[in-house]
Amino acid sequence: ALEKLDDAMACMLRVRRVREDALGRQNGPHPEIGAILNNMACVQYELGDYKRAESLLQEALDLQREVFTTEPDFLKGVSIVLCNIAFLHAKSGSFPKALIELEGALQIRQDILLEHSSRMSEITGNMAHLLAIHQLQHGAVNLDEITEAYITMLRKSER
Repeated sequence: ALEKLDDAMACMLRVRRVREDALGRQNGPHPEIGAILNNMACVQYELGDYKRAESLLQEALDLQREVFTTEPDFLKGVSIVLCNIAFLHAKSGSFPKALIELEGALQIRQDILLEHSSRMSEITGNMAHLLAIHQLQHGAVNLDEITEAYITMLRKSER
């Protein structure tokens, strides 16, 4: 299985180079490269190289800041990168940082893209779960009960 992930990573590196050449580096970075970097980070995560995954996600986010546009697909891509960064923070136990990234992703989807709350349930569910884990680490007893309470709270705040 790791062989296939290594092959996927090599393929994505080639795709990145080909796309950068085709899009023209002299014109500056292109938003599409951010999506490629995000995908490369996901492969690195699966390979267990969390530092490299984080570095690629940060590179994607920096690129997205540089080429910022209000196009909906681009903004959704930014929210995906933020969610993936949040996942890495949560994996390392840095729940406050993870929540900040998830809040940013939620704000993009809710306030800028004006998506309906049902389409953001994954983000709010992840936020609720992180809040619940944080509470569990500080003496709470039932993870499912706490998660459900936070989901209810987040849904009320979306209205």
